[in-house]
Amino acid sequence: MKIVEIGASVLIVSLILAAGGCKAKDTTPANAAKAPVVSNENEAKAAPPSPPAAATSNANNSKEIAPSSTDTSKTPQLIGTYEAREVDDKGVVTLISQIKTVISFSAAGTYSRASQALGKIYHSDSGQFRIEPPNKLVLTIQTSKKTILKPPIEKIHTFSLSSDGDELRLTSDKGTTAVFHRVSKPKGA
Repeated sequence: MKIVEIGASVLIVSLILAAGGCKAKDTTPANAAKAPVVSNENEAKAAPPSPPAAATSNANNSKEIAPSSTDTSKTPQLIGTYEAREVDDKGVVTLISQIKTVISFSAAGTYSRASQALGKIYHSDSGQFRIEPPNKLVLTIQTSKKTILKPPIEKIHTFSLSSDGDELRLTSDKGTTAVFHRVSKPKGA
């Protein structure tokens, strides 16, 4: 039974988080069925690399963020390192213990993600990110498995962030939700 739970956890998280269709050649209609569960094929598209200044201004800035850094009621920012802890699929919660997916978001609008099982990384990607209010997280994947993607791939996810910014929920178009908890945040954040 434990092997089935571990296998199911690996499969679910891999489908949710791995950007298996990141290679430019995988964006063809023949390979469209292989797209990760989290992505919406109508929303996934190649995008030109965005300049760092644009990513910085879009990454964590929205109309809802309070201008004062001393205001404790400001909107939380997606910044720091988050680790996947559980997957909720139609009310069935699977705790993740044998695999580890970590995603880090910087204030400069960059992200990096790595998934590992049994201590070996089986997927990694990085690039730019931005938030489109009210609840869309757009990842512009520039590298995947140490390969530079030309052109980069853009993936859009529905997300929610807890009021303290410590819990991130990424929801697929199928309704499966990966729950991440912040394990570290940059100094001063």
